[in-house]
Amino acid sequence: MEAATARPLVAPAGRGSGAKASLATVALVLFLAVTLAGLAGVGGGLFPAVYVGAATVAALAAYYRAPTRYPVFVFALWFFTPFVRRVVDLHHGFQPASLMLVAPTIATLVSGLTLLYRARELRGSLLYPFTLTLGGVFYAYFVGVLKVGTIPATYALLTWLAPIAFSMHLILHWRIFPALRESFLNFIQWALPVVASYGLYQVAMLPAWDRYWMEVADVASIGAPVRFGFRAFGSLNAPGPYSVVLLIGMIFLMSAARRGMVISLTLGLMSMLLTRTRATWVALVVGLLVVQFMGPVRRMGRNWLFLIFMVAMAMPVMSLDVFRDTIFTRLASFANLSTDNSVRQRLIMTSASTQVIGAVAEGEGLGATGGATKLGSASGRQASIDNGFLEVFYVLGWPGGSLVMLGLLGQLLVLARFRDSRVDTFANAARACFWALLSVLFIGDIFSGAIGVMFWGAYGFACSAHAYNYATGKGLRSQQLARDFPPGALTSAPR
Repeated sequence: MEAATARPLVAPAGRGSGAKASLATVALVLFLAVTLAGLAGVGGGLFPAVYVGAATVAALAAYYRAPTRYPVFVFALWFFTPFVRRVVDLHHGFQPASLMLVAPTIATLVSGLTLLYRARELRGSLLYPFTLTLGGVFYAYFVGVLKVGTIPATYALLTWLAPIAFSMHLILHWRIFPALRESFLNFIQWALPVVASYGLYQVAMLPAWDRYWMEVADVASIGAPVRFGFRAFGSLNAPGPYSVVLLIGMIFLMSAARRGMVISLTLGLMSMLLTRTRATWVALVVGLLVVQFMGPVRRMGRNWLFLIFMVAMAMPVMSLDVFRDTIFTRLASFANLSTDNSVRQRLIMTSASTQVIGAVAEGEGLGATGGATKLGSASGRQASIDNGFLEVFYVLGWPGGSLVMLGLLGQLLVLARFRDSRVDTFANAARACFWALLSVLFIGDIFSGAIGVMFWGAYGFACSAHAYNYATGKGLRSQQLARDFPPGALTSAPR
């Protein structure tokens, strides 16, 4: 008797599908036109509001009319909005709390509509851990409202909810996973070389908008606003998020056989080195190890060849005097971290934060750290603790922090039982990204904002791939079930 393979429930393309895609294309083209107008200096003080409105409309159009483009649009906003903001600030003056930076968060929150439309599917082991995480976040929101105010607490809540909702959106759209995968990889194929090349150009030439932003913003940790005198932050607003974007792009692109990938990977490696973000360098090594040893065996030789070729191409450029002093000094610091100034500062901050966590069990609440501190009137707040694990307990307290950590433990157990990585390189890359970012939890926040979208997005892609492979009988653990169950028996909600 032949093995019966269940088919995912994918709606066939109808006559109106082309019209729907065209409407989404129009909305996205209009948003691009608005963005180009802003880069040219059009709009004045009203442009930030117009940009946010156009991004929201384009996100809604993509969500309803072209669901495979929606995740790509979300990632594109997180990748490039800080760059657009800096150019607009050069034209119209610096805004410490720029409204434009809200656009990626709002566009990501559109994914929350999926939770309303598919509420009946919010069950199964892939989704249960989110209930613990959300419970901890909402607890911290109410604490934040009482301690720091409604506005900063609400903004911080949105920066937490948006990445989580986006991850659940990807999981619930597992039926169209192949199309989502192809669309995302096409985006990474052109976005990675663009983002990486801009980082190299930025350090070497220092464009006027980047120099102006470094002079007026409080970004002393990046370096001096002179050529070759600062850490690359590319199209984002800090070296950390920028290096994470490069990491995500490199790991996912390595999982796919795409034209020009070696050049893109080389550019990504050089730009990541210029960020001088040691935590992300370690994360890249973790991710590459997962890709190499947890993925298909037949790809191991090819991956090693790409890595060797990538390093060989990058070394001549990185050996130039203008790069060598900063990069190799940073690499050498791994040998003696106890004398490194940034490590000492982190230890001092860790000690102070630990005392606060022990004394304030309920937590400081959402809005006590991060960009939300610019929206409140309370004094004595700090933008970051530089330790994601401690920041969770500092902000969410013992009750909320424990719930988030229990949810994270549940998600780790979910990923641990996946065996799809042995047959699905994309699923392996998603899991590698998740583990890579998890490795920097003790260095910074990985749950919210731009890095949160990368972290939760990787988890969403991994679970979406697993659900699709499970339903179609392509996963190693589902092949026996596909033989035992009749067609259609495995097309229920993700498990």
